[in-house]
Amino acid sequence: MTTPETPHAPVEPMTCSRWSSADARPYDLHAHHLLCAVCVRGGCDTPPCGRPVIDALLDVLWAYPHVPLRICADLDLARAHYEEVYSDRRGPLPQDFGRRHAAYVARRKDLEVCRLLGIYPNTVLPAFHALSMLFSRLRTLEGMCRSLTADTSVWPECPHADKGYYERIAAEPKASLREQTARGEDLAGRGIWALLRPRTRREMAEAKRASAARIMQEARRLYIRPNHALCILCTRATQEPLIEDNLIELRRKMESEPEIPVTLTEGCCMVCDPCNVYHPGEHLCYSAHPKNVLRDLRMLEVLGLPPGATLPARELYRRIFERIHALKDICGWGDGSNYAPMWAPCGGFQGAALSEAKAEGFLSAR
Repeated sequence: MTTPETPHAPVEPMTCSRWSSADARPYDLHAHHLLCAVCVRGGCDTPPCGRPVIDALLDVLWAYPHVPLRICADLDLARAHYEEVYSDRRGPLPQDFGRRHAAYVARRKDLEVCRLLGIYPNTVLPAFHALSMLFSRLRTLEGMCRSLTADTSVWPECPHADKGYYERIAAEPKASLREQTARGEDLAGRGIWALLRPRTRREMAEAKRASAARIMQEARRLYIRPNHALCILCTRATQEPLIEDNLIELRRKMESEPEIPVTLTEGCCMVCDPCNVYHPGEHLCYSAHPKNVLRDLRMLEVLGLPPGATLPARELYRRIFERIHALKDICGWGDGSNYAPMWAPCGGFQGAALSEAKAEGFLSAR
C-alpha cells in the first residue's frame, strides 16, 4: 500500500477557527491517540479506539497546525494506596477506578509517548511541535504498539501495529522550508502534512506578489522583527528573491533607501507573508513562534530598544554592528544550547555573516 495522496479534508487556504484563537481551550487527547491518528492517515480504517475518536482529532489538527493539545496520560491512578487496590482493605477509590486500572496497556503507551516528547503527562503542546518531535523520535511502532513481550495474552498488541501504517507517514523525509513553500498542497498526505494542512501554492504565490510589491513600490516604513534583521545579513549575497520569504526585497529596499524608518516588531513582520509555516489569519509562525519571540526580545534588550521602536535602517544596523559581536549571541542563545526542538538555535548561528557584513560596510554612509 502506498502513502495516501489525498488528506482527510480538502486543501484550502488557511482560515481562522475556534481552535486558532489565542484564547482557544486545549484539545484533550490520550497521548497514544496521536499514534492512531498517524496510522489512520497511513491507511488504517479501524483504530482500536474507534474512527469517531480519531476522525474528530484529525479534523482539529487539519483545522489549525498550531492547535494546543493537552496530551494526557492517567498517571495519577498510581497514587491509590496499594492495600486499597490489591488487598481486602476498603478505601475511597474513585468510582471509575476499575475501568481505569484495567486500561494498563493504553496507559503504558500514553506514558511512552509523553516520555518521547519530553513532557510531563497532561502538558499542553501545539500540534506542529508534538508531531514534529514524535516523527523525529519514533520511526516505528516496535516496542510501542508492538509488544515488548512474547506473552501477548496479558499485554496484547494492537492488531494493526505490524501493518506499516504508522511508518508510511513517519518515515517520510522532512521537507525544507523552501521545498514546503514550492510544493504547497502537493505535500498533503506526506509526513507531518498528512495530518496538518499545508498552505496552497496559489495562496503563497499571491501573498509573495502582494507583499513584495508593498515593500518595493509602496512602503514608506518597514516592519521587521529584530532577529530577521540578522537573517537579512545571512542572505545578503543572494540576488534572486526567495519564494519562502521577503528577506531579499527588504535588503534591497534598505540599500536603495538607507534612511527609511524601520519599526521593530515583536512577532511576525514583512518577511513572513509567503512562508508555508506562516498562518496569515493568526499572524503566527507556528514552527518557530516561541524561540523567535525570545530572540526578538533578547536582541531588543541588547540594542537598548523596546518593542515597536522605530529608527532609520542605517542606524539600526549601526547599533547591531556596535552591540552584537556574533550571531551566536542571539541566534545561538549565547552558548549554543539546544534544550528542545521548539528552542533549537538557528542552524547558521556559527556563521560569520555578521562580521563580514560589518567589514563590508553594510548600509554604512558612503
